[in-house]
Amino acid sequence: MGSVWSIILQRLGLGLITLLVVSILIFVAVNALPGDFAQAILGQGATPEAVAAIRRDLGLDQPYFQRYFSWLADAVRGDLGTSFAQANFTAFVGSDASGTMGTVASMIGPRFSNTMFLAGVTAAIAVPL
Repeated sequence: MGSVWSIILQRLGLGLITLLVVSILIFVAVNALPGDFAQAILGQGATPEAVAAIRRDLGLDQPYFQRYFSWLADAVRGDLGTSFAQANFTAFVGSDASGTMGTVASMIGPRFSNTMFLAGVTAAIAVPL
């Protein structure tokens, strides 16, 4: 019985190491892309002050390693970050709208129950088969 637990712990450890390596690879790949995210979001007509403001608000002015470890610490606590797909960046270009940014967790939350239902139905069919 002891060997079963050691195998389970070994698999969990290897899974965590795999997740860490994949997150590092994705982070490096995204940061290696050409261009500036703040400039791309705001467009060519953005003022340097607006670009600097969005870079500061998103933390893009910090060093790479500091951003990664900050993200990793937040992810371990359950804070998955800001969803740029649902973000409203109009406040940075002088509009009256507020610059609101939705969280990834708020986007995943409503869909999580459906995902668990589908996983349960799949397991109920697959396990007996």
